[in-house]
Amino acid sequence: MQSRIAYLEKERDFIKGLYSDMPQVLNMISKGALLSTLLGNFKNKLQAQLPNAYCLFIVCDKDCSQWRLQYKDSINGSLLSSNGQLVTVPQALITFAASPSCPKRHDINIQSSVDWKHWQPFFKDHGFSDASIVSVSDGQGSIYLMLAFQREETLLEGELMALALDSYASWLDAVFEREKADYQLLEDSHRDPSTGLLRRFSFDNSFGIVLKDSRRHFQRAALLSIRLLSTSKVDDAELKVLADIMQETVRDNDLIAHYDERELVMGIRIQHLEDAEIVATKLLKSLSNPRFSTNRLIRDGLSVGIAFYPEHSSLEQLHQAASFASDSLSNAPGFRFEFHGSYYGTSAELYSL
Repeated sequence: MQSRIAYLEKERDFIKGLYSDMPQVLNMISKGALLSTLLGNFKNKLQAQLPNAYCLFIVCDKDCSQWRLQYKDSINGSLLSSNGQLVTVPQALITFAASPSCPKRHDINIQSSVDWKHWQPFFKDHGFSDASIVSVSDGQGSIYLMLAFQREETLLEGELMALALDSYASWLDAVFEREKADYQLLEDSHRDPSTGLLRRFSFDNSFGIVLKDSRRHFQRAALLSIRLLSTSKVDDAELKVLADIMQETVRDNDLIAHYDERELVMGIRIQHLEDAEIVATKLLKSLSNPRFSTNRLIRDGLSVGIAFYPEHSSLEQLHQAASFASDSLSNAPGFRFEFHGSYYGTSAELYSL
């Protein structure tokens, strides 16, 4: 009974120390403190909570091919090469990081374990006998691992170590959720959630940067005015399908915006005039797939007008020229170029001038 009471008192004190400053931690997370600041605080908190253990903090990529220490000190220096990189990574650690469904692990007798053989000199130098590990993914391709090495004579009860690992994982999860929320809020402020396309203001800013870069580096750009030929009321679900196809069809660095319910505008960087024709042809070909036959917006067709920078030096001029080129199709599906005030059906005709 006395031993049970002693353990419960120890557990009480452990939990009290672990969560005593939780309001301050939550306040820091809610205010969006820097990730490096929060991680540093968690490191100090955990090391203070586990005074008889040595905590090692490592980050690896999701493919478990790149590993780095978050914090270097006089103890872990023997694990590093002359250029500050981990010399070797034990198989136990690689296997654990590659198994996100098992976020915790406890290994005993690590000084004689084959899976830990690369670090056994390190363990023997410091008398480490056990390793407790927890992993947390940031959802962006990185895995954060915390390893608590213990000595046999000062082993912490397994339940208390598990509690410490769970707490660390919860803190990191909260931080990464906050980072994710910040990103989503930023994305929502730039993109129309109904289409996933850039909002008008964001498109203007983004394409403005493209034009500035084009002037600086003597590059070309093109603006595409894509008009819906359907006269029916625009259905948001059908429009979203069209927007998704456009994003899948064009290159990752192309900029797309939904200006109004009858026009989509796309700005792209190009090297040659025919590059814009390739994009327009690819887009119209993708939309001709029979699986979109029930989508009225796609079925009724699109007219695409294309204008070029530096022939037109501002977004307003480019948009006006592209719109005129689209109108020149007289509500017929297809694409047409505006070039020096005239309209052409292929890029080859532009070079014949």
